[in-house]
Amino acid sequence: MKTVSYSLDDDTAAGIKDIARKSKMSSSDVVRSMYARMHLDNTLQDMQTQSVSLLEKLGLNTEDDVANYAKSKS
Repeated sequence: MKTVSYSLDDDTAAGIKDIARKSKMSSSDVVRSMYARMHLDNTLQDMQTQSVSLLEKLGLNTEDDVANYAKSKS
């Protein structure tokens, strides 16, 4: 594992320490967890963006359209 250092304002550093204390995690674990969450959010956003054109081509505009399409393919 690589050790890195970042500059944080006092409120952010205190907030990370508070979350770590309350969740019984290390500050490093809190930062890793926050990164993982943001990475997941970005990945899901990218997937949603990429799927829009395919859904439009298939004429799937609502969740019901998608559900009906999925049923027809199973």
